Amino acid sequence: LASAWSYAQRTGRTLVIDWRGSCYVEQPFSSAFPVFFEPVEDIAGVPVICDDRVNQLSFPGPFFPRWWNRPLIDCINRPDEQIFRERDELTELFQSKEDNEANTIVCDACLMWRCSEEAERLIFRNIKLRPEIRARIDAFCEEHFSGHSIIGVHV
Repeated sequence: LASAWSYAQRTGRTLVIDWRGSCYVEQPFSSAFPVFFEPVEDIAGVPVICDDRVNQLSFPGPFFPRWWNRPLIDCINRPDEQIFRERDELTELFQSKEDNEANTIVCDACLMWRCSEEAERLIFRNIKLRPEIRARIDAFCEEHFSGHSIIGVHV
């Protein structure tokens, strides 16, 4: 998210957080973002669309990476090699400081550690968990970890 935000900020694009089809949401056309986070309209001056409005959007082509210019049915099953290729293509584009002529940049590959720490911190400062989720986390921590130091591991 931070890499995509950095690119959108640098190139004057709108950031669309399209997390439909997540295994964390029962409805396939619902975006997971508003399930977990409070709505945001912009992040540090970058316009953001991050709710179910994505279902009404028609993303204009051409697309980058080029894979996404294929017929939609061909894009459903991407082999791992393609995902890794896209990660490398996106990394090269984002680090080049240039814009791409494509109207839509599809960032659907993990780009961890491919942006500045400042961008990551900015994202974490600007997106907030929904209050009911924050309350559940706080209650869980109080019940299970109160008075203890904890180390979290995500695998």
